[in-house]
Amino acid sequence: MSAASSRPIVVFGDDWGRHVSSMQHVFRPILARRRVVWVNAIGHRVPALTPTDARRGIQKARAMLQPRSRAAASPWDPGRPHALIQPRVLPWHHLAAVHAFNTWSLVRAIRRTLAAHGWTEPPVLVTGSPPSVGVVGRLGECAAVYFCMDDFLHLPGVSAWMLEPLERRLLECVDAVVATAESLTRSKAPRNGRAHYLPQGVNDEHFATPQPEPADLAAIPRPRIGFAGGVSACCDFGMIRRIAQTYPSASVVLVGPVTAPLDGMDLPNIHVLGPRPYGVLPAYVQAFDVGLIPYVLNDWTMAVDPLKLLEYLAAGLPVVTTAIPEVLKYGDAVHVAEDLEGFVRLVGAALGEDRAASRERGRAVARRNAWTARADQLLAILDDVADRRGAPSPLVAA
Repeated sequence: MSAASSRPIVVFGDDWGRHVSSMQHVFRPILARRRVVWVNAIGHRVPALTPTDARRGIQKARAMLQPRSRAAASPWDPGRPHALIQPRVLPWHHLAAVHAFNTWSLVRAIRRTLAAHGWTEPPVLVTGSPPSVGVVGRLGECAAVYFCMDDFLHLPGVSAWMLEPLERRLLECVDAVVATAESLTRSKAPRNGRAHYLPQGVNDEHFATPQPEPADLAAIPRPRIGFAGGVSACCDFGMIRRIAQTYPSASVVLVGPVTAPLDGMDLPNIHVLGPRPYGVLPAYVQAFDVGLIPYVLNDWTMAVDPLKLLEYLAAGLPVVTTAIPEVLKYGDAVHVAEDLEGFVRLVGAALGEDRAASRERGRAVARRNAWTARADQLLAILDDVADRRGAPSPLVAA
């Protein structure tokens, strides 16, 4: 085993398996090649006094009360990380005492997990979570990398005021940044080392393999102009309403969790289906006739590389999108609209496309951007960063 392949990778990500995220997508192919310790979400916002936050807090508390050994030394399952840690932390990361406790708890749990598996090599630390900054330099790691998938300063639903100083500290001490948007490689450049661009990928076979049409979708008339993703503040609901009004004989279908008010979505040809499991999502996408990315243009979306674009292409759909920067690299395969009128017009053009031609073009793009290729690129970056750095960090007492 080479020095690089023997290095464990410690990852601060989201809750494994709760939602299928980009970070989980890119690490799944890595599990067969490297030993991965996955640390579940440590929180990016201060809880509010709401029923939703109360339920989530109870879920987290129950998970934290499970015996640590179950998470630290579970047998390897190819569908999950080699070791999975449910962190025992508090969400008020801006408080010095809480941050110190969280750092102590995380370092202790990770060291115990590495020891339980007999992994003595200096690990590579990959974090997508600014509150983990206290851990950097305390694991004896051979490299620390910030995996930046969003601009937390503009991301809805997080406590940006809390994350901003933590992220600033993180950028001062990591050896490199890996970012999913070109703009993030500039705005999140580390003090030392490089910022690497790693766009979103796709499980191309998952979305290209034909699936039966879902019964609830079969009842909705064609043509279907569809959106599959978070029905959130990133969506231009006025644009969606305009599409439904302009094409009254078509059905506008929204599939995904709803986290924003559905103002104006009460037209008879707009169908809001809500979330569907990732395993059956391709069946819904394949049954669309056009895939939409009707994003508003703001500080948040200007740094978003929409995962759904490649999923639409893998399913063989013509795609119409607003002109957020990260879609422009696929300009030869998608319809990019500069304004509302252009978006409406391009939806009509997409409805009239030769589906066989668009299907082949889209699937070719998706194959070139599979998550397996992204995983290869990420491993090459991590190995290069670790090799360039040389000596690991001195082990700091927890």
